Amino acid sequence: MCILGKIGSDSFIPRRNDCCLWSKLCDNLVVEILCRLPPKNLITSKCVSKLWNRLITDVCVPNFSKTAALGGFFFLVEERLVIRDQFFLHYVSSDGQCLSANKTVVKSLSALLPFKFNFKNLIHSCNGLLLFVNFVTGSIPQYYVCNPLTKQCIEIPRNIERERLASDCGEELQSFAALAFEPWKSCHYKVVSFNNWRNYCLKKTVNFDVFSSDTGGWVSHTMPLDAPTHELGWIRYAVYLNGVVYRISCEKYLLQFDINKLNARATELPKRDAINTCGFIGVSGNHLHFSSRVDPTLFVWFLEDHSRWVLKHSISINNLFDNRPLITSRATFVRAWAFDPNSEAIYFGCNRAILRYQVENQVLEVVHTIEFDKHAPGSNYILIPYFPCVVILKGIPNPLQAYSSMSNSTSMGKDYD
Repeated sequence: MCILGKIGSDSFIPRRNDCCLWSKLCDNLVVEILCRLPPKNLITSKCVSKLWNRLITDVCVPNFSKTAALGGFFFLVEERLVIRDQFFLHYVSSDGQCLSANKTVVKSLSALLPFKFNFKNLIHSCNGLLLFVNFVTGSIPQYYVCNPLTKQCIEIPRNIERERLASDCGEELQSFAALAFEPWKSCHYKVVSFNNWRNYCLKKTVNFDVFSSDTGGWVSHTMPLDAPTHELGWIRYAVYLNGVVYRISCEKYLLQFDINKLNARATELPKRDAINTCGFIGVSGNHLHFSSRVDPTLFVWFLEDHSRWVLKHSISINNLFDNRPLITSRATFVRAWAFDPNSEAIYFGCNRAILRYQVENQVLEVVHTIEFDKHAPGSNYILIPYFPCVVILKGIPNPLQAYSSMSNSTSMGKDYD
């Protein structure tokens, strides 16, 4: 059996006198061993040899990405002694145990991004990548794609053509965007930017621009969408799953944009006339889920065949409230904030805590307690999920970023232990 040695404090590679033993192992066995390494060690092991680089890139990374566990959530916090509209970005691990990481993750992102950001600047998270936007008055928003684990930040080229067209039409420039990224299929990602929809009711068409890291350029698309709404304003949150970007419109319809087949459709949300709010969408078990409250019950449905809603859970809000650790107001505990993609757990929040409800055994537990001088606004109702991603982003890194090179193996990923 091979003995693994250490380089630095956290990287595992074979010691020099054991290389002959490793050379006798078949590729399948090497892959089996490598796939058992922690994410950051798997990344740094690519530096060992060309063979390991190929095996990790082509085999280990897709396998790891398919089974990656939920790392944690980004969420909005306001400091009680700070003026209003100061929306700070905070992070909490999914189990609430990694307190040191909770405090350093956002600080690490500050070293990657070339501008001062808050919660509003983080607009999407997709399978380990984060999409940030820097709002520039009178100009196309500047997007950045970050991988916190590999400490990379890619500045997305500006869409100058869209900026010119918007200026000629006198339209307001938009910052609605989402990531499309499936690391088990490809190391490349896409940024989908949605344009101004002011004239939708006249044209019944939608248009959006797609940036591909594979080509390095933007492509515009226009397609029909027969939505029974006069305006297609939407809530902030988006979900990407199996080639489709999902958003909820203010008129309580699910909008689906297939960026591969280039078609769009609108599906009425379940109990649309009964729900008081737009509800929440998320991924669980490789299905899109929708949750909303209809007094006194919290319903959860999943979408089948892109058109049919199937009821999955109906949960009594009164029963949840009766088992209410740290919940002081029923009004702040009425909707789901996030789904666990790999289990039946549902995450809730109140202004003092983040909680997890295990549906199978009906247990409500505290995951994270918010500091006494801060609170999570009840109007937020969103936890942005984050998964550790071992994909090395391709492209020209931002020169202001803290990421130097893969050879800096001892420092990579320390903030995410």
